[in-house]
Amino acid sequence: MSSSIKLQYLSKKSIKEILNSVISRKEISEKFIEFLQNAEDVKMGYTEDFEIYVFDAIPALFRVKDFKIYIPTLYALNYFLNTYKIHIVPSVVVDHGAIEPLKRGADVMMPGIKKINQMFKKEDIVGVLEPQEKYFIVVGIALIDSNNIVIGGKGKCIANISRLDDKIWRASLQLAKSLG
Repeated sequence: MSSSIKLQYLSKKSIKEILNSVISRKEISEKFIEFLQNAEDVKMGYTEDFEIYVFDAIPALFRVKDFKIYIPTLYALNYFLNTYKIHIVPSVVVDHGAIEPLKRGADVMMPGIKKINQMFKKEDIVGVLEPQEKYFIVVGIALIDSNNIVIGGKGKCIANISRLDDKIWRASLQLAKSLG
């Protein structure tokens, strides 16, 4: 565990507040919510920039400084996709050309989207899959409703909140390894 991530247990009250916040988000999968509700061990890893909430050794949710909402981590999105074939949140698939800019932190632009897997509303949490749909590369917030996304259209449509190999991704891997 690197010295930059501090770890603490959460009170039952704090856990309940987090769960209520997640349950209120209509776009989050019920199966994922059940997993969170049934977790016996909940900890929070934190730095000055973000918090990661670990449920039964799975870094499941995170929150960044400027956002009040709890967002499923890329670790959780990929774990649930590859272990249970569950999409925790609505998702889009991007083309190969979009991958590198996204991994550098760019927002998702309409021309990069190849497919919408599940409809979503503006401000919903959305996962972004690579072209083969084997893993998520970004989790973000919808800037527009999915029905306003035109394949080949112009403009930003999903704000990039966390991406593969960013600080949150690396901290999630570190927490999973040290607590798993």
